[in-house]
Amino acid sequence: MLVHARSRSRTLVILATLCLVAAAIVAPGPQASAAQTIGYPTFTGPAVPAPPVAYNTGNMMQAIYDSESSGTNFWIDRLLSRSGSDPSDADGGILMTRGRALFMKTHNPGTLGFAGNVAYIESISNQSAFTVAITPGTFTEQVSQRWQAPSYFKSVHTSGSVRVEQTKFITQNNVAVANLSITNSGSAATTLQLRATSPYATSGSGNELTGSRNSFNNLTTISTRLSGDGFTVSSGGLNRSVTVGAGATVTAKVVMGFSTNEIPESLTEYNAYKGYSNATAFATHVRAYNLWWAQNIPYFDSPEPAIKKNYYYRWWLMRFNNLDANLPGQTYQFPTSVEGALGYNNAIALTQPMHIDDLKYLRTPLYAYGDWLSVGQISKGGRFLDNPGDPANWSNSYTQYIGEAAWRSYQIHGGQPAIAASLAKYAEGDAKGQLSFYDHDNNGLIEYDWGALTGNDADAVSFHWRSGNLDRTESAYVYSGAMAAAQAYDAIGNTTKAAEMRTLATRVQNAVVNVLWNPTARVPQHRHVATNALDPWKEINNFYPYSVGLMPNTATYREALRLFTDPAEYPLFPFYTANQKDKAAAAAAGSPGSNNFSTINSTVQFRLFSSALRNYPSSYITATDYKKLLYWNTWAQYVGGNTQWPDANEFWANWNGSSITYRSWIHHNILGSSNWTLIEDVAGLRPRNDNRVELSPINIGWANFAVNNIRYRNADLSIVWDDPADGVVKYPGVPQGYSIYINGTRAATLNQLVPFVWNPDTGAVTFSGTTGTVAYSTAISGLRSPQQVVQSDARVVDELAKAGVDLTANLTNLAQGATVSASYTAGGTGTGGAVDGYPVNEPYWGAGGSPNAQDWYEVNFGSAKTLDEVRLYFKDSRPASGTYRPPSAYQIQYLSGSTWTNAASQVKTPSTPQGNYNVVRFTPVTAQRVRVLMTNASGAKSGLTEIKIYDR
Repeated sequence: MLVHARSRSRTLVILATLCLVAAAIVAPGPQASAAQTIGYPTFTGPAVPAPPVAYNTGNMMQAIYDSESSGTNFWIDRLLSRSGSDPSDADGGILMTRGRALFMKTHNPGTLGFAGNVAYIESISNQSAFTVAITPGTFTEQVSQRWQAPSYFKSVHTSGSVRVEQTKFITQNNVAVANLSITNSGSAATTLQLRATSPYATSGSGNELTGSRNSFNNLTTISTRLSGDGFTVSSGGLNRSVTVGAGATVTAKVVMGFSTNEIPESLTEYNAYKGYSNATAFATHVRAYNLWWAQNIPYFDSPEPAIKKNYYYRWWLMRFNNLDANLPGQTYQFPTSVEGALGYNNAIALTQPMHIDDLKYLRTPLYAYGDWLSVGQISKGGRFLDNPGDPANWSNSYTQYIGEAAWRSYQIHGGQPAIAASLAKYAEGDAKGQLSFYDHDNNGLIEYDWGALTGNDADAVSFHWRSGNLDRTESAYVYSGAMAAAQAYDAIGNTTKAAEMRTLATRVQNAVVNVLWNPTARVPQHRHVATNALDPWKEINNFYPYSVGLMPNTATYREALRLFTDPAEYPLFPFYTANQKDKAAAAAAGSPGSNNFSTINSTVQFRLFSSALRNYPSSYITATDYKKLLYWNTWAQYVGGNTQWPDANEFWANWNGSSITYRSWIHHNILGSSNWTLIEDVAGLRPRNDNRVELSPINIGWANFAVNNIRYRNADLSIVWDDPADGVVKYPGVPQGYSIYINGTRAATLNQLVPFVWNPDTGAVTFSGTTGTVAYSTAISGLRSPQQVVQSDARVVDELAKAGVDLTANLTNLAQGATVSASYTAGGTGTGGAVDGYPVNEPYWGAGGSPNAQDWYEVNFGSAKTLDEVRLYFKDSRPASGTYRPPSAYQIQYLSGSTWTNAASQVKTPSTPQGNYNVVRFTPVTAQRVRVLMTNASGAKSGLTEIKIYDR
């Protein structure tokens, strides 16, 4: 699962390195007795900073923040700080601070300001945001004094006796701020000229320059503003003269805003930071940035500092690689993770489920739901696709388990049944769409003829055996997607659709077991369709059916897992895509391909091990194997195993038995995920469909761990383990044992680390399998099942509204089932596409090619209905074409007698029509026929992906 180099010209193709890993390096725990001979890695680097407060069973992240909130030095900043020359700067320089949409694609720290390649969504035009020049003198950055943290960057630049300390950051709402502190250590005063310039803001007056640019792919228009304290506009720049006395310090500040209509906070924030002093600007930003951690991530504690730090690093990765541009239309309208902001930088279907699996543990559903709402809304009601906002990366559909991951996110957060209904619809469309598109011989299995479709490219050895289509074991994800749809339909009481999706899942399951199982080799294998021969060359992909629980749990089928005892076949590390014996056979046959490895490989291996240990127990995959995978996955994130330098490159290659000798040019990437493993496997939380809490830990021998303040439906859930057997109390004030806390109150404690289910209604603890001693349990009222939860956060309500779900009321959509017509209907579109209940990008109604200046779309209820609100989802075809744009204006009209009459007192949000979601409220009218009359935008026509009509 890896380096999807699909025609990626810059991706290095690394030829197979087939050396085997030998003996243990350093083992913090007991050695394995299995044939996997690799031991545990050694971590190096400085001490990992401890949190500033002792553990408590309330909200640890908030307690940490509160202890430091009056200052500007925060624990997460210290924990993830990077100083001096950074190995991850090798391919253009990294700036960790970023905004919702604004970041530095590359960063040149040697120049004051934000030099390099500024990006809004993606690189604007490969130029700096702004730079600051100081004359006279030649200022040189002192690299050894460079220091950056997630929230800000600090550098020192000197020329003779003048020292400039720069502190810079990008705020949440896309404002770039550079604070300068200029010190003269000489014996006489010196006068300096400061000049700030930007290619994006070149005209203006007073102390502000302005400009306007279209963003990447013309997805939005950016208004730019550049200002500086004490600066004045001169010759296309901002100039300021300062005299710095001997031994004195003078401060300066330059602020640049990148504002858009769809993020009104961006202009507000720019004006605020423009008016702040340097100290106020810095403190305001770092406090707000670090408060987000307190509000959103669960605290995690581990006896292994390297793994603990990596947990928080992975959360920074998820935050850094998230785009929250709020773009109206059918591209980036939802917060969505992107696979490699510093690389391919798109919401690529392949890795979205891996991101969702981590994002669901943020304390708001905004981000996890944003991912699956986004892909659901842009996939035309069928197989899940890459986001069309960046068609170059990659406008395709790849091996993925989005439906499965989305359902788990709903199990964690829950919400009104209409949320589950949308999830069911999307997952159904994907499962059916995958088979419709890829199952050419209609046997219930998807067929691929290209390794890139798996995300593995030339690492996928099976494609090198024979050319042509292969029935693939990745069909397992069609099965899991169909099962996710079935559970979502269960949640809304649609038993007919649930049964239909289980029937589809069973069809795929039977096909995998009956067609792809090789009884002689005792392993699932891909099938070469043209010759009906099973392909002997394998990847870890062959085991996806086990990861999703598709294979029968019998001794016969468990035999396939024996291959994971042999490092010559599937070494624990490196976690390659290909079976290494088969990769060697392919190389001997003249098709070596590549042999890279990445977090995406460890992600799917974690999934396999997690399922095998619970669903297919055997001697072949053990808790020790899982522990080694956990440690080696963490070690790989750190350059040379040094905890000072975490860098989740897109992929790694050329393992020489002791070190990774090639790291990809895409740095701090999220090709894969792993924080879910700590919460679900180590701590043991298993998402469920009822209101009970289930823990099923994989015992890796840790004497203690804690996961604090997970938002679980409508409650705060913490899990603590402190082994009573060692006699050492790890968390003072917390009883030893394996405990659940709800809203800070202890709910249950066991003396052993064993699986159990706690019933909040009765306080009862039940076991399946190994039993334990219940030291304490009690009932706690009020815990809800997923569909009983009410999501009311304003941003969550807004993102669901954009997807056609009204969380504020359960009203009848009067447009559904009505008769519809239009003034003009373009080929390839249909009027029914706008009343199917879902504002997905296709199907839709469009007036493309219409000769009219105005077009209308009519809804005929068949009898008089009362209405006072219409929700309009306008088609916007950017960046693919200029055919459809929101209308320049519209009116809601009703037929009164024979006259179309404007509804009275129309209040439109927004006032200017935008792509996708618009709401208009008006004085209630009673009518049988209603229409929206649209004035087409200049050079474009109007279209609707959906119309919803209510009597609110």
